[in-house]
Amino acid sequence: MAKDQRGFERYRLHDRSLDAIPHLGFDKPTAVQEKVIPLFLSKRNLIVEAPTGTGKTAAYGLPLINMIDLLKKSTQALILVPSRELAIQVSTALRSYFAGERLQVGAVYGGTSMEESFEAIKAAPHILVVVPGRLKDVMAHYKHDYLWRDIKFLIVDEGDKLLESGFQKDFDDIRGFVRSTVQVGFFSATIPRESEEMMRERYPKIQTIRLKPKDLLKNIKFFVAQVAKGKRETHLAGLIQQDKLKKALIFASRREDIFGLTRFLRNCGLKAESYYGNLSQEERAHILKRFKEGHIDFLVASDLAARGLDIEALPAVINLSIPQEFDYYLHRVGRTGRAGNPGKVFNLISGSIEEIRITQHHNRIELPLREKNIRPFDRADLVAEDGNRWEKYHLNRGKRDKIRPGDIVGFLSNKAGLESDEIGTINIYEAYAVVDMPERGYHELMKGEEPLKLKGKNVKISKYMLEAQEKKAKAIKKLKKDRR
Repeated sequence: MAKDQRGFERYRLHDRSLDAIPHLGFDKPTAVQEKVIPLFLSKRNLIVEAPTGTGKTAAYGLPLINMIDLLKKSTQALILVPSRELAIQVSTALRSYFAGERLQVGAVYGGTSMEESFEAIKAAPHILVVVPGRLKDVMAHYKHDYLWRDIKFLIVDEGDKLLESGFQKDFDDIRGFVRSTVQVGFFSATIPRESEEMMRERYPKIQTIRLKPKDLLKNIKFFVAQVAKGKRETHLAGLIQQDKLKKALIFASRREDIFGLTRFLRNCGLKAESYYGNLSQEERAHILKRFKEGHIDFLVASDLAARGLDIEALPAVINLSIPQEFDYYLHRVGRTGRAGNPGKVFNLISGSIEEIRITQHHNRIELPLREKNIRPFDRADLVAEDGNRWEKYHLNRGKRDKIRPGDIVGFLSNKAGLESDEIGTINIYEAYAVVDMPERGYHELMKGEEPLKLKGKNVKISKYMLEAQEKKAKAIKKLKKDRR
């Protein structure tokens, strides 16, 4: 039978990659993959600009796997990314592009111990995905000459971000260790002309590929609604009610807005969570996991969630603030409509400045904005019964008591009669734990007269208000500022 020349079989990819591709839900190459894969295999240096969700990781990952020597135990490809979230996403994706265990992929990022990062490097994986700042920290503490010996490929994912002032020196320091003949690739949803010029200064023989957003985001419907100042909350709830939204990523610009919106949605009986920079790495990872698994329905986030966040078939993105920078808007909207799935973007704007911004952004995207009329919500229709409201609760037992999430789930199932899918995010710290559950679960726990016991030890439970989260976030921010 002749091979399908529309599919990945047309390229000289590794047999184990061709075996893995059908299980990933890939049908045929995306537009960016069609352009990048043959050029990458031809050993071209590339600058690639394409919207998020269009398959850039596979565009460089599949040919990269084909070109490294899997029989050689050494690091041959270095991939630089700006954040922990993207490091995890990219390394996980690369492993999925190969059927079998011969391909070794490592990742180095903050939020883990220096020893763990060093061990990831020392293991000499074929491909190493790193956050530059953490790699430099490891290099300052450990001998690392062997790392650079066999590196033939240097990939920069979110290339524009890594060439901003905060990352540029780290990038140049790392680049200095890599051989000058290395094959390079810069990939991002937006690459400003000045960033492209900086890349060309470092690698003159490089080819640029730009794919227009309008061609790649055409499966997303964009809406705009003008709302009065101070009425965004009620219109957000009205939108959720009116369009029967069951899941969405909601962007707000200020942390106080993120907390306020999360509190508002929870008071409406919806499973909402905040996601922002001052959360610990562990908290962020756990919240994202819960959101992906469907235990959180509405994630209210800062622009931290605009890059490197891959939520399969996310139906909607809601902007409650319009970023001034076009690339931030493009990264936000690219969280939905990924991998050919349909998506919707709702922009709730207030005032002439935001109206000008959204108009300018869509002039660049060249995709239409549909006017949306939203009725402020009818609380009676949206709010869940009081007993089903989702709240955060504080338990005075934590890691030092050897408490694990499974212990808390079992405790709440036995004592409060909750099903496992009724229990939300569980975060366990050294001396305490925080868990999301319906109010009725708390009331059930409080019915008995005997002391509550968790793993044989008395445990006290109280409401953990969002104000406590805000206080903790401010304390972390002050600590970071004092350390500078």
